[in-house]
Amino acid sequence: MHWNPALYRLAASVAVAALLAQPALPRRAAAQPALPPLPLPGDPALPGPAALQADPPERVGRVARLSGTASFRNQGDTQWSPLYPNYPVSSGNAFWTQPGATAMLEVADSRIALAGGTQLDIDRLDTAGLQAVAARGEAFIDLRSLAPDESWTVQTPRGLVRLEQPGRYAITVGTTEAPTRVAVLAGSASIEGQDTALRVAAGEEASLTGTDRFQASIAPARPDPFVASLTAPPPPIRAPAASVAAMPGGSELYAVGSWAEAPAYGQVWYPPVERDWVPYRQGHWAFVAPWGWTWIDDAPWGFAPFHYGRWVEIGGRWAWTPGERHAERRGPVYAPALVTFLGVAAGAALGATLAPRSVAWVPLGPREPYRPWYRASEGYVRQVNAGHGADGGRPSGGPGGRVDGGFVNRQAATAVPAAAMTASRPVAAAAQPVSAQQFAAPRPAAGQQPLRPTTETAGVTPAVARRFGAEPGGPGGFRPAPGPVVPVQAPGSGAPVTGGGAPPLLRSAPPTVPERAAPPAAQGQFAPRPGPAPAAPVAAP
Repeated sequence: MHWNPALYRLAASVAVAALLAQPALPRRAAAQPALPPLPLPGDPALPGPAALQADPPERVGRVARLSGTASFRNQGDTQWSPLYPNYPVSSGNAFWTQPGATAMLEVADSRIALAGGTQLDIDRLDTAGLQAVAARGEAFIDLRSLAPDESWTVQTPRGLVRLEQPGRYAITVGTTEAPTRVAVLAGSASIEGQDTALRVAAGEEASLTGTDRFQASIAPARPDPFVASLTAPPPPIRAPAASVAAMPGGSELYAVGSWAEAPAYGQVWYPPVERDWVPYRQGHWAFVAPWGWTWIDDAPWGFAPFHYGRWVEIGGRWAWTPGERHAERRGPVYAPALVTFLGVAAGAALGATLAPRSVAWVPLGPREPYRPWYRASEGYVRQVNAGHGADGGRPSGGPGGRVDGGFVNRQAATAVPAAAMTASRPVAAAAQPVSAQQFAAPRPAAGQQPLRPTTETAGVTPAVARRFGAEPGGPGGFRPAPGPVVPVQAPGSGAPVTGGGAPPLLRSAPPTVPERAAPPAAQGQFAPRPGPAPAAPVAAP
């Protein structure tokens, strides 16, 4: 069907008028969307080819810890953005640590540590495993578990490293003058590439040299200080449940807080917080593609409890329940925030003058279904709600999980000015009370983003701005972060090395990265493999 902008504007105007004319919703209907979602012009939810996109990723990782300055960029971006803890890690992300900085990424209960001056690109992260590219620097991988049909691979300029079983692996990219080193402290790995096919056993280290043709040798593993600092025995903790261990940051919940049995919910976790603490209030909102609005919690343990499971008050204390484990599912499905947004007029979704001065949300409780504000299939919705209600998230007690159809955590609703959310300010400092009158007939926002992001919103890179139509959000606009500079190969200095599936060692031109914010490149450093030409960046307002 041909898309007609005039027809869209007419339909949108009629929908807004109808919403404003209708009486307040009775409480029994409060947990249902008032209107079908209205797409944004230029948004992926529009009819046509853009609407045929796949579901969002079910599996993600997280940024667990940072020391020093680190940056990330998404596929198609030409600038690096600041990185911060509890940011989700998914396919298409690239990460860079400044010299002297370190970063720790988590995928389920496995860890990926990046030394200073390291660039790691995540090509693919899903239930089939991880495909990454180590472009420069050093990465340490503590692979805790590996499903029978799951594979982890890391591409280096001199060959593809395949992690064959759970273990601990250190990969140093090297330079044109220094070797690429693959140390296996536990487990086993294979290396495949041009003129290379070898297996590295536990306690061994492979060294690969050369530029046009590669030479390999095997010697006893010699961990450097960075790796040695990561291989100290961890303090003993209770073994996490398999369903919780599959969540990024889930194992950390067994080192802090406390677990107990609750009659109505099974095993629940009590966080180490003050008595006046409320879920989804100590942190800020970011706009992360492809989900949109995503909660970033301040607590080091604040990933798994805000992207999986539900919250409920038990005896005056907040408890988190991971939900029931379903044998038919391969693992928990990530959600950007398990809340329901409230009080959003349809005009906000159209970018009209009816945009609300504030936006509110309520944490979902047990047996309350999650309704995504991004485009997703019915199958995805069933999977993300599995374990939290009958029929894949459709509880028999009412649309909100209770007989009266309300929200069990309505006393924990939080509201902030719209400008505070779009500027990604700390929520606790801007939180406003939500009165009982405001909760008499809330209008949940399902199937549409509660607010349009701005160029001041955390996570909004130029590519995200183009995709979601971000508006100018202040004098700062986009704030590029430091990224690596790629050395340029002089004409006539030799052809790049290719073959065996390995990326080129050198390339003829650097990527478009702001030089004023980037560190100098090391002499003879490998350049990352070339990718598709990025789209033109969006100028900051």
